Amino acid sequence: MSDPTMPSRAVDDGTSERERQRLAVLQDVLRVYELSSAGVQLEAAEQQLFAGSRLYPLAMLVLRTSNVAERFLKRLLRRNELPVVAALPPVSFGEALPAEPVEKPGGPLPARLARVFSRGVEELGQAFSVILHGHPEQHRHAEGPKSGYERWFEQFGSLTPVGEVMLRRRLTMMSTTPMLSVVMATYNSNHEFLREAIDSVLAQIYDRFELVIADDCSSDPEVRAIVAGYAARDPRIRLIERPENGGISAATNSAIEAAKGEWIVLMDHDDTIVRHALARIALAIETTPSVGFIYSDEDKIDEVGRPFTPHFKTDFDPVLLLGQNYLCHLSAIRVDLMTKVGGLRSGFDGAQDWDLFLRVTELLERDEIVHIPSILYHWRSHDESTSKASSAKPWALEAGSRAVAEALSRRGVAAEIEAVGQTGFCRVHYELPSEPPLVSLLIPTRDGRLLETCLTSVLKRTTYPNFEIIVIDNGSVKASTAALFERLGDAITVLRDDSPFNYSALHNRAVPSCNGEILLLLNDDTEVIDGSWLSHMVALLLQPGNGAVGAKLLYPDGRIQHAGVVLGPVGMADHVGKLEERNAPGYFSRLHLPSEFTACTAACLAVRRSTWERLGGLDESFEIAWNDIDFCLRLTEAGEKVAYTPLAELIHHESVSRGLDEKGPALVRFYSEVQRLRGRWLDRIVRDPYYNPNLSLSHPLWEPAYPPRVSPGYTGIE
Repeated sequence: MSDPTMPSRAVDDGTSERERQRLAVLQDVLRVYELSSAGVQLEAAEQQLFAGSRLYPLAMLVLRTSNVAERFLKRLLRRNELPVVAALPPVSFGEALPAEPVEKPGGPLPARLARVFSRGVEELGQAFSVILHGHPEQHRHAEGPKSGYERWFEQFGSLTPVGEVMLRRRLTMMSTTPMLSVVMATYNSNHEFLREAIDSVLAQIYDRFELVIADDCSSDPEVRAIVAGYAARDPRIRLIERPENGGISAATNSAIEAAKGEWIVLMDHDDTIVRHALARIALAIETTPSVGFIYSDEDKIDEVGRPFTPHFKTDFDPVLLLGQNYLCHLSAIRVDLMTKVGGLRSGFDGAQDWDLFLRVTELLERDEIVHIPSILYHWRSHDESTSKASSAKPWALEAGSRAVAEALSRRGVAAEIEAVGQTGFCRVHYELPSEPPLVSLLIPTRDGRLLETCLTSVLKRTTYPNFEIIVIDNGSVKASTAALFERLGDAITVLRDDSPFNYSALHNRAVPSCNGEILLLLNDDTEVIDGSWLSHMVALLLQPGNGAVGAKLLYPDGRIQHAGVVLGPVGMADHVGKLEERNAPGYFSRLHLPSEFTACTAACLAVRRSTWERLGGLDESFEIAWNDIDFCLRLTEAGEKVAYTPLAELIHHESVSRGLDEKGPALVRFYSEVQRLRGRWLDRIVRDPYYNPNLSLSHPLWEPAYPPRVSPGYTGIE
């Protein structure tokens, strides 16, 4: 129902028609996005269909045979090269690295050819077997052909033979080799899953580890027998037999107390880790000596071991950690920190690791927390696990909320916790101080046709008790605008500035006239739809470390226009959640949860005035576009953070006031600002810490990248 107190949105005769035209353009853009996404999905489906066909093994064999023939011909031609006249003497760079396995000589040529021929005949036989009888895995698994992610993981997430050689080579260069204690608690474990978990630890490339398993008095004697059998065969495995059942935290603490390593690596009894997991942890310790906490990306595996639902995580984000335990697996904690916090707490069973991570990370600086952007952990999904559904362990939901509430209490933060459905996630509603600071809303305009809607919605709907409105009038000439200013009277302050339009300069010149200790940049084509929007933004901004806070902005049709900004897409940046439905959860519920981002749009951006003045305001060389991105990047470089809250929602009629930079001088100016931003911040654009390098930089975002911008075997020096 429309608000009868609101003025008509049509402030001139052509408004309704222009709105219809703009909505038509948005619908066209949406169709382009949907067609692009459908094209990607169709291509992936075609590739999956081909890979699942009976001719696929034969086609791959033909391809490999042609590759072998090509390499053989190249070697043959190199042997017959003409001598080089007056060649320069060779330059020695030290001892040559050993060749990769594919290039390593394997004995006399006839013997190598015989092996290749034998292997080729074997693969040819297998290919014809598939043509006649189908793929063996299709008979083993009722699920049918491999999923798109399963094939992605095989191609990009698994360690290749060459990658393993490089990783082993890097391990030999380490100055220290920390002892890693993998701790695990068992209780009536599934026998097959338990064996797979232990086998995955024993298969590690990095071998300086111990596996300490505490059995929590299982009523199934076979569980202890399985672990005892492994311990008898490998001295690195130790069994701790608890005399009584105490729960997951008590059992894990028993394993931690018996551990002898310098680091504690947490692992569940039915999950698996990849072969290079401990190697990557050891190298993270080597490259960051001050590190105290390490975590990696993860995915889930079903009961037959097929991976799905990858979680490609952000670098450390304490705001997001209060909303969900995104750190989860694989996690490693320095043993002195584990001792200092007292290990796990039984009162938080079901969310014991979330509670532990909150307590440990409180003791560390950001640069002492390392994220490894690689899938190192496979979380088993079955009927009794929280990986399948949070409702499988309903007590875990309540324990998670208590862990967050206690963390806020320890930090002296007044807030309320809101559970996000049955997801196990939380939204923190921060409380305002008893005397909320004055907020100066800066709204630039030049006869903005939605200015009245903007101003009236702010004045009539905003419940925040202490704000002023500064309208920066950049040369308005319409009588309707002057009448609006006169009608609103003392409710607003109008600063006249007739200089040529420069968004950055207009704000910089207006700030000295503001009285607030918080500045809120707001476009004149926005509309307040929820009265608590400003309260949520200010409350989050006042939390330590935050220098700016952005809002959730919606298109007029209700779809999301902005929920944060990530760097990298289309070579620059893009809005998170763009064109998603208003209540869509997004990637692992990111759209529902407050979190940090590298930047947020200045269409609605709250900034501490002290931060603004320290940075010198907006860079006036960015006259219209990218000034907000540049400002946020300078802010984070100065040590403060940019946060996003979905609790502040506004409608944004994007570019209604100024129009789009589609042609002529405006387009030239736009691209010159693009080049300026790239020249200044290319390193940040290439690697946004809040957007995982395994995720796509093209539409749709938050999907696996083909290929990713990092490899499983990358160790930082190769």
